[in-house]
Amino acid sequence: MHVRQIAKGAPIGAASLTALATVAMCSLVFRLLSSSPATAFHGQWPVSFIIIAYLLFSPAVACALYSLVFERPKTFAVAGLVIGLVTVLVWRESIILLDGLALLPFWFLAAMGLVRFLRWRRGKIPTNNAERGF
Repeated sequence: MHVRQIAKGAPIGAASLTALATVAMCSLVFRLLSSSPATAFHGQWPVSFIIIAYLLFSPAVACALYSLVFERPKTFAVAGLVIGLVTVLVWRESIILLDGLALLPFWFLAAMGLVRFLRWRRGKIPTNNAERGF
């Protein structure tokens, strides 16, 4: 099966995988920038990467859990959760990301609401083919 077809079957899982990969990259960049003495005086750059990772981590985990429970192809959800787990275990600076998991039930409900809204929106938009008579 092609990756694009799998992503169509599990759009929330694909989005969470992308977000968790972004979190991993932001954590890595934060680690590299904060450990280098040449960039240590640029405190705003390392902090901005960890803030991005902090804001993305909890909603992405909630979306990955939603995808794991409700979507059919579970590969993106499992891969995203593995990347998130490895990120937290490998870089000690990313332990701060676990603070946002206290709100995980609310993020999960938000993910469910987002999916419900997207399904409602998809049903309400008329297709262009109906106007042409196809």
